[in-house]
This record gives sequence, C-alpha cells and structure tokens, in this order.
Amino acid sequence: MKAVCVCNGSISDYDLIKKYIQESDYIISVDGGAGHLRKMGINPDILIGDFDSANSQDLDYYLRKGINVSKFPVEKDMTDSELAIEKILELGATEVVFLGALGTRIDHSFANIMLLKKMLDIGLRGSIADEHNELYMFDSNFSISKKEGRKLSLIPITEKVTGVSTRGLKYPLVNATMVLGTSWGISNEFEEEVAFVSIDSGILLACLSRD
Repeated sequence: MKAVCVCNGSISDYDLIKKYIQESDYIISVDGGAGHLRKMGINPDILIGDFDSANSQDLDYYLRKGINVSKFPVEKDMTDSELAIEKILELGATEVVFLGALGTRIDHSFANIMLLKKMLDIGLRGSIADEHNELYMFDSNFSISKKEGRKLSLIPITEKVTGVSTRGLKYPLVNATMVLGTSWGISNEFEEEVAFVSIDSGILLACLSRD
C-alpha cells in the first residue's frame, strides 16, 4: 500500500502535486497540510498533528466532513511528520511520499529530509517530492528513471560511501568512494532512460531535480 503525507511546507503548483496524491491508497494530512488539501478539493483519510500551524477554518471544514483526527500536544518529542510515519507503519504501508515537506524553514526542511534515513532503517520506501525535486535515500543498489528536464545528484549522507558505480549517466562513476561534504555527485545528466547506481557501503541521498 502506498500512502501520501501532505505537510504545511511550500506547494506552489497544485496540478503538478496532485498526481502524487492520485497515485496513493491513503492520504494523511499533517498539521497545516489540511490547507493545501482543502485548496485542492481533496479529503484526507486522517488529520494528524498538534495543529499549531493549521488554520482553524480548515480543521473545522474537515471535522464537519467526519474526517478522523489524531491530535497530539504541542510539547512532544517528535515532529508531526515523524508522527505520521508511525501512523503509516500502523497501516501496513510499504511506500510513502511526503509533499509540502520543504519550505522556508531550513530546520524543518532538513529534519524532514533526514526522516528518509529513519524510513530507510525500518524498511519503508520513502520519498519527498515537490514541483522541482524528488528525494530518495539508499544504502544498496538502486535505479531511477529519467524524467524530462531533470538531473540526478548523488550526495553522501554517511562519512564515506564506497564502491559507487553508475550506468546510464553522462558522467560515470566506477568503484568510487564519495566522502561526506563533497559536491562531486551534483547535477549528473541522463544518457539512458534508466540510471543504475551500485553501492558497497554507506548511504546516498538521490535528488532528481530541475530548475
């Protein structure tokens, strides 16, 4: 089962974002994400969060529709996005995409990106998407399909990522060691419809991005 979590971050083009929701089996509204969903005319399956950033009118709108609510205290040890992951596990979902998870607050954006590590550790296939980016995290061999106008960046998350080899990209890597802090893997270009990346050890953040 595939779930989608709509958060309170930046979403500027609802038409592009809707495709991720339409491809999902379960829709979770995370705190102020209710505002985005209401503007798109979409009903979530559940509302989750402490609702400190949610508009009361949006909440009332969904409450009148009988949407389930899971409310948490403002003072807690997890962000609303991390709480949503706990709900996803309860549902038995195997895949989740977070929308509206990036924005002007770099701390929230970075924390959400690092939740990809948590999802990787628990065997949940997680991603973050917006109008310009799709973000994934991998600790083993993977493939990514080409998307028009997008480039692929590979960013080491651990101190070292060893044995990195790529196929289907303009600038290939062959048994490379990538170290944390390098920009070596930024903005590679597709030469084939699918790019293949192999890893011996370590973790890579894969960014499929366009301007």
